[in-house]
Amino acid sequence: MATKQKTTDSGFVHGEDFELDTPDYVIAELRYDSGVAVLPKEGVASTAAAEAEAGGIQEVLASYDIAKVGPHFPLAASVLRERLEVVTAARARVSSEFVESGFMQIVPKRSRDAARIAERLRARKDAVWNAYVAPRPVPATVNSGAMPGSRNFEPAQGYLCSAPDGIGAMHVWGIGGGKGKGVRICDIEGNWNLAHEDLPAGIPIIGGTLVAGQSWVDHGTAVLGEMVSKRGSIGTVGIAHEAKAAVHPFVVNGVANPAAAITGAAARLSAGDAILIELQAPGGPNNKYLALQFWPDVFAAIVAATAKDITVVEAAGNGNENFDLAAFNGTGLQKDSGAIVVGAGIPPTDFFDASNPPTAYTHIGVPRSRIWFSNYGRIVNVHGWGWHVTTCGYGDAQGGRNQNAWYTLRFSGTSSASPIVTGAVACLQGISKVSNGAPLPPARVRSILMKSGTPQQAGPGVPLNQHIGPLPDLKKAATLV
Repeated sequence: MATKQKTTDSGFVHGEDFELDTPDYVIAELRYDSGVAVLPKEGVASTAAAEAEAGGIQEVLASYDIAKVGPHFPLAASVLRERLEVVTAARARVSSEFVESGFMQIVPKRSRDAARIAERLRARKDAVWNAYVAPRPVPATVNSGAMPGSRNFEPAQGYLCSAPDGIGAMHVWGIGGGKGKGVRICDIEGNWNLAHEDLPAGIPIIGGTLVAGQSWVDHGTAVLGEMVSKRGSIGTVGIAHEAKAAVHPFVVNGVANPAAAITGAAARLSAGDAILIELQAPGGPNNKYLALQFWPDVFAAIVAATAKDITVVEAAGNGNENFDLAAFNGTGLQKDSGAIVVGAGIPPTDFFDASNPPTAYTHIGVPRSRIWFSNYGRIVNVHGWGWHVTTCGYGDAQGGRNQNAWYTLRFSGTSSASPIVTGAVACLQGISKVSNGAPLPPARVRSILMKSGTPQQAGPGVPLNQHIGPLPDLKKAATLV
């Protein structure tokens, strides 16, 4: 299926059918000292001293036709009820589960009511810390094109090659664990073609509901191809092709809830494993595509996952946004969630091909400089190729009636960059498990990739202070494990 670039006020995204058949809803974060909690069966509950605060929330909700009110995260009722016990006992508690227990989900029957409900709940400052309409995520990709032809595509995977052009994956494949063996990667997005000929059999869907649409399927398939596609005489080869993949759609209980998907994935993974967040959403003062940790519920879920020593890799997004703006002070775009946040850089093949370029220019710029759509800022740690990534799916390089044999030469965006980094993470963790007998903490993995990577370059209109970090160099990184 041939598709074209889609440019919006929010930034760049690929495809024409990334629609979500889920309702808009509200996420409210309760004050930890309010004496108010939300329970699975009872709904809004409170201590005796906080009945007025709980009543204020119930008064707001009673003004609207509400389909569902409940906890935002899938936590045990005992954990949720502990919010009331903590306040009663005047004890301080800051565990990740306690933070997550403060998030409340309100699904109105009419999506148009969500914004007004959020506004009114924000006014209830005695019990509500924050309330907002949940973001509607889309993949962080900017792919395009249709082209006939077929071949073994591994020679086109330049990102596998040595630094400074690639990440040096081939250099570590001969090291014990260097192909990612013993590491699990969970990809969080919308859908996948798990029957593709070049993906390992039996990749499990560990939660959530698949999102319909060919573009969702192609996107997820391309992401998995970069990381775990099988080595052989056809198709591509994944950076960490001995790692085990799993997938978790971001739609949970009928709504778009990436935070719950992260929590669900973390519950099924172990220390040394990785979660990849392959989504972005419009938000902030300029309503541009942002990294999902901008939203407090997602930030809390990432913090909880990294606390379990699971490395979280997150697409920075394609909004051409500066995360260092004063408007983002105090938000997740200027705080450390523990994730590795990935920007998109220009590959060594720094020219557009002839198919549907999104601008009038054919020359992109300087390799390893920030590609024009990538978000940037101090929290962006490293970058990957943001253009010309060869992988599975889409069918522009090899198409036909059988989607299981589709390949692309043009997967792009922070969506193509993030799996490159996730593959590098799996290689390093595999090496550490063999050489050290244990995986590395997420902060150490991030530090190694930043310290050993090939530096970002400046380009016309994209100075170094538009920070996307270095391109990983696994040959050097492996010496620091």
